[in-house]
Amino acid sequence: MKKIIISMIAMLAAPACAFELKKKSKLDINQKVYIENQPVLGDGAGEGALNKCMAFSPQFVANPDAPAVKVCGTGVKATFYLRGRCADYYEHQKTLGSCDSGLAPDTCESWSPADDAKFGAYQSYKIEQC
Repeated sequence: MKKIIISMIAMLAAPACAFELKKKSKLDINQKVYIENQPVLGDGAGEGALNKCMAFSPQFVANPDAPAVKVCGTGVKATFYLRGRCADYYEHQKTLGSCDSGLAPDTCESWSPADDAKFGAYQSYKIEQC
C-alpha cells in the first residue's frame, strides 16, 4: 500500500515540476548581465552562466578599480562574492537585480568599486532566475 501511495504522489508532483522547469528555462531579451561592459548573460552571450558559480577573470581580481557590473531585467539577479566558489563571507556579498515584475522590464542596476572600494577584491559571482 505504501508503494502505491508513494507512486501516486510522485505522479501528481511530476507535472508540476515539469511546468516549473519549462517556466524557468527561457529568459526574455531584457534579462542581461554585464561585467566590464561585456555580456555574460543575454545580448548574445547565451545562458551558460545561469545557475553556476563563475570566477571573475584574473585581470578583474588584480585590478582594484574593476569590475563594473550591471544586471538588467526583472527576472534575473546576480550575487557577487568576495570569496571564490561563491561562498558567503559575513556581509561581503552584493546582490543586484530587482526581481520585481512591477518595474519596467528594461530596469538595470549597476555596481562597481566606485560605489564600494571593497568590491574591487571580489572574486566570484552567480546569476539566478528570480
